[in-house]
Amino acid sequence: MHFDALTVACVAAELQQTIEGARVQQILAVDEQSLGMELYAQRQRYYLLLTADPKASRVHLVHSKLRRGVTKDSPLLLLLRKYVRGGQLTTIDQPDPTERLLFFHFSHPEHGKTRLVAECITQRANLILINQEDRILDCLRRSWESTGVQRPLMPKQPYQLPPQPEKFAPYPHLAIQVPTVSPTQFELLLQAGGPLRRLLVSNFAGISPTLAAEVAWRATGSIDGGAEEADATVVAQILYGLWNATATGQWQPGIWLAEDAVAGFAPYEVHGRGEFVATASISVALERYYDAARTVAAQPDQETTATGLDSPHDSYHALRQTVRGLLDQADRRLQRQLAALDADEPAPGEAEQLRLQAEWLLALHNQIEPEQPILEVDLGERTLRIPLIEGKKPVEQAEQMFDRAAKLERAAQIIPERRTKLERDLDYVEQLRLDLEQAENQPEIAAIQQELGTMGLLSTTGQSTISKVIRPGSSVGSGQPLRYYSTEGFQIVVGRNARQNEKVTFDIAKGEDLWLHARGAPGAHVVIRSGGQQVSAETIRMAAQLAAYHSKLTGELAATVIVTP
Repeated sequence: MHFDALTVACVAAELQQTIEGARVQQILAVDEQSLGMELYAQRQRYYLLLTADPKASRVHLVHSKLRRGVTKDSPLLLLLRKYVRGGQLTTIDQPDPTERLLFFHFSHPEHGKTRLVAECITQRANLILINQEDRILDCLRRSWESTGVQRPLMPKQPYQLPPQPEKFAPYPHLAIQVPTVSPTQFELLLQAGGPLRRLLVSNFAGISPTLAAEVAWRATGSIDGGAEEADATVVAQILYGLWNATATGQWQPGIWLAEDAVAGFAPYEVHGRGEFVATASISVALERYYDAARTVAAQPDQETTATGLDSPHDSYHALRQTVRGLLDQADRRLQRQLAALDADEPAPGEAEQLRLQAEWLLALHNQIEPEQPILEVDLGERTLRIPLIEGKKPVEQAEQMFDRAAKLERAAQIIPERRTKLERDLDYVEQLRLDLEQAENQPEIAAIQQELGTMGLLSTTGQSTISKVIRPGSSVGSGQPLRYYSTEGFQIVVGRNARQNEKVTFDIAKGEDLWLHARGAPGAHVVIRSGGQQVSAETIRMAAQLAAYHSKLTGELAATVIVTP
């Protein structure tokens, strides 16, 4: 999907109407490649996302508050908080209508004017803060002056616009930085043949594959239409109409669906690629598309390449991803430890066999000839063969075998206990995974990190992450269990995470109460506070539904729930 120059123009127009003149109330790092701003304008708050992710660089408004998702503030973020936070966003503009650039101009009562440049240029995507003298204060991605670097991006260096490709402007009024194409040149290009969309992308600035496919459909009736089928005047009129809509405010943003899943976005009605669904703004279209893409990325087993419209925006996505990574590390660590136990565990009877060999070797050591390779002992029903170690006295070898047998006996006792503990820890990690998906705020997510640390399943880096995310004096907790009442008046208590489960099972539940849990899956511990009274099937069914819903089996057609007095 392409956040192209025409999309940037529509985003700029939308932001000019909504947040131009806004006060900057907060700036934070959503992740290592993205910034979020909270702005106040027209008596309401707006949340602006700016990301320089090379695979998804973009700028747009989001409907919910953005959250901090990194553990360490970057130099750029610190400078933005100094020069921009508390200031005013005075103007927003796209300096070149054929390029994916947005300029955000700020005025601060103490530090004066600055400009934040969002360069949404795929692999060269960047966020750059510039002072009044057009010198770089800092940027997200620095580049040093060297062979192959077209422009250095370093603090104190003068800011230069990205180099322009050697292409034509789509129509004359857009010829700011690039040359225009004459009608004769355009005719010659079309006569060369080939797919029209490929010709447009190769020869005209600001035209993405998405836009080129739409122009081809409007000019030839097919997104794969040939250049020789198109009329130069018609193509020029189509390009003018698409770009002019941004100037008149008559563009139509939206998304298109393929097999009921979000497949793309555009600031114009799309044809030939699925069902087009109009949205209230280009920001809504962008948010829906990227929320859908993120949902699919988190579900690698899905066969589709997009998802439905109802995917919620996760304000804690970056922090949740960090904790998900720590859970993955803990899982791998436990799996490695289990594999090591399997390798170290003695075979059944191995210690007894070794001890028997040692006893016979010690008993018959006087009968062993020098350099004898094997001692054979007739046990009646079988012959015991004891390989002899060259250069080792039989008594010494027997002592070593006794020591080895003792270690194997200890291992045979300890390893099953250790395996049981590791398997419990793995089950607990799975429970924490479910807790993470159901966590509703930062303290609940941070509590999962802290729980991993308590279990001793975090590396030094992971422990450092906890200390940075959990600020001194902040409240980190798992919240309180949910409480419901059945039609009979029995209280039903539901633990929504590991700590709450422990509280429900060991602190709240009494001996006469009923305990429920989804069989074979991590999930809530549910208790019916019956106090030994008879409980109806309706109440048990209600509690069982809660246990299934608050488990990994939610969404399945059926779930088995254990009910224990």
